[in-house]
Amino acid sequence: MSPPIAEIGHTGAKPPPEPSKESPSDRPKVNRPMLGAILMTIAALLLAGLSGMAKYAAESGLDPLQIAFLRSLFATIAMMPLLAPSILKYGIGWMRPQRPWLMTFRGLSSAVGVCLFMIAIAKLPLAEMTAITFTAPLFATIGSALLLGETVRLRRWSAVIIGFVGVLIIVRPGYIPLSDGMLWAIVAALFMAMAVLVIKTLTRSDPSERIVFWTNIGLTVGTFVPAVMVWVPMTLEFWLIGIGLGLLGAIGHIFLTRSFSVADASMVVPFDYARLPFAALIGYFAFGHLSDIYTWVGAGVIAASAIYIARREQQLAKSKTS
Repeated sequence: MSPPIAEIGHTGAKPPPEPSKESPSDRPKVNRPMLGAILMTIAALLLAGLSGMAKYAAESGLDPLQIAFLRSLFATIAMMPLLAPSILKYGIGWMRPQRPWLMTFRGLSSAVGVCLFMIAIAKLPLAEMTAITFTAPLFATIGSALLLGETVRLRRWSAVIIGFVGVLIIVRPGYIPLSDGMLWAIVAALFMAMAVLVIKTLTRSDPSERIVFWTNIGLTVGTFVPAVMVWVPMTLEFWLIGIGLGLLGAIGHIFLTRSFSVADASMVVPFDYARLPFAALIGYFAFGHLSDIYTWVGAGVIAASAIYIARREQQLAKSKTS
């Protein structure tokens, strides 16, 4: 199932620590489901706020590609202090990835996903865009079977199919015109799933802190080039929006990651779907968007199938280790 860990080339420097022994991300896991639920709910609120701020930026005249770059740049700056302790403890050599090409692919594919995500935000109501991006775990399940060779049995395949029925409920092809915003949101979810699959492979050889560092570098570099092509002069308001996007993204993902470290994924994943009501409230009060019943029903179907998949994967993981 798991490919062998890439060997570290001998350079005379001390090799980076094995994540299973020295990485702070692999300390013994505690089980505090209430804390995990609270942390995930806060993360959902912050990330919904990020989407709302990006929507406001787009309506204020910033191009989605420039928004993607500003978000990536300031998130990278915000994350640097968190990486400093690991660099000071293990040395600068700790930053060297064991799978550089895969790490590069992870960063650049994430950059594409962020760009598409921002384009979708500019074109769709927040609740609708959020609901469609809930399909990322469904795409990840398909990818884990087709690309990683993981065994996906009938019940999880059934959940995936039901989840995409939820997408059809939202999109309603043939009844309403299929907007390009919906297509951008679906493709963005596909790239999010790709990022999940790459992380599954990278965590076998690199600690999470190193992955976070190089992902943010890849995001900043990968979004810079398209941003330059559509760049508009930056006002003080735009700079403040960019800083706000970066802080919300960085802090939101810190809370999200922390939630998984204090409780089982099957316990905290359902609370990630609080992003939908948060996004709907922001969309209504900030932009006057009122979500229809189809968005809520479709999102409920997608969320239920994704939650089932998460719980099923957790059960299978426990049965393998027992």
